[in-house]
Amino acid sequence: MPKGNTPAPDYIILPESGLRLYLPRRSSHVPAEEWIPYTGPIPKDWHTIAEAKGFTIHSRIRDKFHLCLQCQTCGALTAQKVYTLRTAQPACVACQCQAREALAQAAGLSFLHRDPSNRHYGIFRAPCGHKISRQFTFLERIAAGEVAHRCEYCLEDRDRAEAQSIGWNLLSRDPDDANYRIYQHGCGHVQRVARANMHWGQVDCAGCGQSWTSRPSNIYLLQLTWPDQDHPWIKLGFSNHPEKRFRHQLGLSEDVDVELLRNVPFETGHEACFVEKKLHATLREAHPDQVVPRQELEDRINVVSEVYRPDRLQTILTLFDRVVTKEAS
Repeated sequence: MPKGNTPAPDYIILPESGLRLYLPRRSSHVPAEEWIPYTGPIPKDWHTIAEAKGFTIHSRIRDKFHLCLQCQTCGALTAQKVYTLRTAQPACVACQCQAREALAQAAGLSFLHRDPSNRHYGIFRAPCGHKISRQFTFLERIAAGEVAHRCEYCLEDRDRAEAQSIGWNLLSRDPDDANYRIYQHGCGHVQRVARANMHWGQVDCAGCGQSWTSRPSNIYLLQLTWPDQDHPWIKLGFSNHPEKRFRHQLGLSEDVDVELLRNVPFETGHEACFVEKKLHATLREAHPDQVVPRQELEDRINVVSEVYRPDRLQTILTLFDRVVTKEAS
């Protein structure tokens, strides 16, 4: 009897006849020795119903509630409940198995067995040799050419090799962002790094490096007011020197009123940059109407994004305090 994550069989061999009997998923836990002939009459109307639904009744089996049906398409035997035959369209499990195997081949995989923990998934052998779990509908998309297959084990091996080639060790996935991984530098420092940056070697250690990523930094929130505007704008960003950033780097004219609403220090620019990107992503998703379009920013400030309208300033302040305080602690 299958237990836990043991794969459930698609069929058993009947003890009496040696024939192969396919089992529906809900009956796959029943051992082969229980699928024995059941002596009892088969009402004529059952035969009529079975014929109309693409089956022939082979025999009664196990108990008074079950039948052994023979598929008129493939000729295989499938166990089904009498109730299912009378009230629904029985499925031929053998035909289902063939369809799954054909789908796997079309997607470039080999079907091994159904996933015992989720009926929507199967276990497959990838061309690289790894065993992977995939949703059947995802295989349909692969077969249709909508997406491409990618083995997560090979991807992890590739990430690890790329990191090791430039002095880093891959530790784990980043639990907060699928595009990031957790790495440890040769000096012992651990930090988040985007997979793409590690792939191209565009990474500096925030522990022993000499670039901005290793120096202390800040995340700030500014309120900017132009003389010809009725309402101010909110600028969120990070900088090693916020005061220098306000005027020189942002290109703000002297008549622009600048009010610092929040400023949170971080030990490294790497961490400040990561948290700032998370904040922008959250704000854009939660309040897309508050994002100032690029064309409105022209000739006013030396950025093309990351500026917001103040309509929901209190919401932005609350989100800023919650996210930044959590990350900085």
